[in-house]
Amino acid sequence: MFSKDQIAGTLVNYYITCKREAWLYAHHIYPDQEDENMALGRVMAEIKEQNLQDFAFANLKFDKLSKERGHYLVTEYKKSLKNPEAGKMQLLFYLYVLKIGLKLKEVKGKLVSGKTVFLVDASEENLNMMKEILIDIEKLVNMPTAPKFEYKKICDNCAYRNYCM
Repeated sequence: MFSKDQIAGTLVNYYITCKREAWLYAHHIYPDQEDENMALGRVMAEIKEQNLQDFAFANLKFDKLSKERGHYLVTEYKKSLKNPEAGKMQLLFYLYVLKIGLKLKEVKGKLVSGKTVFLVDASEENLNMMKEILIDIEKLVNMPTAPKFEYKKICDNCAYRNYCM
């Protein structure tokens, strides 16, 4: 039985992008490791780790945590923002856990991809939305089988496409 405590940022990102991908990931069915995007992601992670201080707490691992003018700022870097909503929700998940788990009072988030920057606010409304998403993720990954495949444009570049197309 999968519980909300096992949810990580990547799973939230996959859930927003594709429910089937999230289910496969949660069930330890790994994407094609030879996929070009997977290889690029690994290289970027290595480069990032040399220049950034990863912050790890429980099942979280985000790129940067800093303190600025009385609040904590979580920064998440992405190689691209083909699905900016997924990146924002992943970041909101980090803010949710920091506010709920560590009880930090003022937490903000910044999603960066190249010159594009999105700010994510840990407002009461956003935290309630994340709470609902986490409930939905728990229900999804506890399903006995993966949701049916639904083609989206993003499927063409997905490392899980061999399980779907």
